[in-house]
Amino acid sequence: MNNLIRACKNWILKYFKHTYPYIILLLVLFIPIFVYIPLLGGIGLVVLIYLISVEVRMYNFDEEKRIEDGAKEEGELKSVTEHAIFNMPYPMVMLDKKGVITWQNSEFSNVVGEISRTARIFDIIPAINLSNLEKENEEFEFSYKDKMYQAIVDKVIKHNEVYRYILYFTDVTEFLNLKKLYVREGLVAIYLFVDNLDEVKAQGDESYRAKVQSVIDTGVTNYFTDYNGITRKYESDKFLIAIDRENYNKIKNKKFDILDKIREIEVGNTIPITLSIGCSDIGKTPLEKYTKARSAIDIALGRGGDQAVVVSDNGYDYYGGKTKAAQKRTKVKARVIGYALKELIKDADNIYISGHKNPDMDAIGSAVGMMAAVQLMGKKAELILGDDTGAINGLLTMMQDESPEIYNSIITPEEAEKKYKTGDLLILTDHHKPSLSPSMELSERADNIVVIDHHRRADEFIQNPALTYLEPLASSASELVSEILQYMIEDKKLSHFESSALLAGIMLDTKNFTVQTGIRTFEAAGMLTRMGADTEEVKLLFRDDYEDFITRASATETTEIYREKYAIANVKHTNNAIVIAAQVADDLLKIEGVKASFVLAEIDSMETHLSARSIGDVNVQLIAEALGGGGHLAQAGARLKLGIVSSEEELKSAIDNYEKEN
Repeated sequence: MNNLIRACKNWILKYFKHTYPYIILLLVLFIPIFVYIPLLGGIGLVVLIYLISVEVRMYNFDEEKRIEDGAKEEGELKSVTEHAIFNMPYPMVMLDKKGVITWQNSEFSNVVGEISRTARIFDIIPAINLSNLEKENEEFEFSYKDKMYQAIVDKVIKHNEVYRYILYFTDVTEFLNLKKLYVREGLVAIYLFVDNLDEVKAQGDESYRAKVQSVIDTGVTNYFTDYNGITRKYESDKFLIAIDRENYNKIKNKKFDILDKIREIEVGNTIPITLSIGCSDIGKTPLEKYTKARSAIDIALGRGGDQAVVVSDNGYDYYGGKTKAAQKRTKVKARVIGYALKELIKDADNIYISGHKNPDMDAIGSAVGMMAAVQLMGKKAELILGDDTGAINGLLTMMQDESPEIYNSIITPEEAEKKYKTGDLLILTDHHKPSLSPSMELSERADNIVVIDHHRRADEFIQNPALTYLEPLASSASELVSEILQYMIEDKKLSHFESSALLAGIMLDTKNFTVQTGIRTFEAAGMLTRMGADTEEVKLLFRDDYEDFITRASATETTEIYREKYAIANVKHTNNAIVIAAQVADDLLKIEGVKASFVLAEIDSMETHLSARSIGDVNVQLIAEALGGGGHLAQAGARLKLGIVSSEEELKSAIDNYEKEN
């Protein structure tokens, strides 16, 4: 009975899915009519049965037509699909799971020619292998008969495993050739400055100056013309060059030998002519490339010139910079910086001054000089110092005795971070890397920063400083501060302690006026001595205690002569390891035949400090930069996140690379 009811229900829903409510209503109406007026009810029932039969026939007719239309469309789709597959303009092939070809279209046959029925795709096209088909990345490229193709793999799955592979090929030879052409002929922007044109011209008369200008112009223009470059001079010592990437790479492979060619020019000049070059092939538009090249040449100039700086995906690459730059600073810049800094100090709400981490005499001396300038201007400043002051304890004792107002203004990096707010001024001396600041967080967060430094500019630099005084030709940051003080405090004088601190900074970095010393260095030292500094008193600040003396002697005993001209030594972990490393590095240069010295100081089990020195024949800055550091040609340093043994291995590897490239 239930089955009969279910069958009736299904029949009704099949044929009268939308009209069955009306049929039920008619049946309900016909029942009383049939009872009271049988004739009329019988006629109505016959009519209802007729209508039901008509509805059933119409449904069956529509269903048959739908099936017929579906079969027709399926046939047409099959026909179109077969036509599309067989007439596809791209090669197409079907493989079984072992790589045997089971079917191919005509385009594939045109590419590979006649093949046997059991041929495998790997035998016909060796560049394709089973791993190409199985890997998740379903696209790959391969070469065949001097053409390049891109293949798309479609997997037919049956019973949860691959039943067939379908490969579609696209000839991408022309596209790849165009891509290579773009890479080869893409625009590269180059700025070129002559570092010392005025100094070279000043050595002779008018005819000599014209000859110098002509030789330089011809040398630069001919050099880049040989590489199909376009050269335009827009000032007497400035050139703009456009060149394609292929020829640019040739110049890079020759390590910008134009630096050497121009340096070798001799027309009666006693000063070698040097260039600074900034290059960029990074950028979507020519304007963007030239903008990046302009920033690169600023870095080249900030590093002392005589080098090329190339913008790369990972920052900057450096070429050249092997010679010691001649001192050619003018007092005009010091005066401009002095006046600008004076205005910044006047406008600042609060002033914070900081040398670098593990401060030496130059870092603290230049910072003290700036503290003095601020106080003489009638404002207050605070000196940021951490607890890593082992190298300057003698000067701090002197500060406490002679200048308690500065000593009492010392705050920790953590305090400075909390106190600094918008409208304050942060002055950084003897460094320009945020990572070298006592508070890296503050040097990155502060919105009003002044940088005074004498180290060559590195990739890492303070973001958007309000004022930068970066002079790699100066002996020390203390020398730079001494110069600008003349234009900030005018007729006022520094105290005995303040002038002594600045002189100590100069004496440290010049090794008592024996290295990196020019006329401006002696002028600054002379000014400081007139204000009360005494060189003999300052020398006492550099004395060692007994333990440091013994540690230095022990470090000297570890010396190894590497490659016959490099002295390498190690300093064990002590509170003053960094200072001792610098002292030992200086001492090792006294060994006959040693051109450069490197001393590794153990900070902890996974951190090592490097002090590097040179007599001038070896550019230790390049070696230090390879290890993540920097500095000058004759004096550099680095901090390695390695133990001392691994650091020595890295150092020797950097020396080996330097020897290969030079």
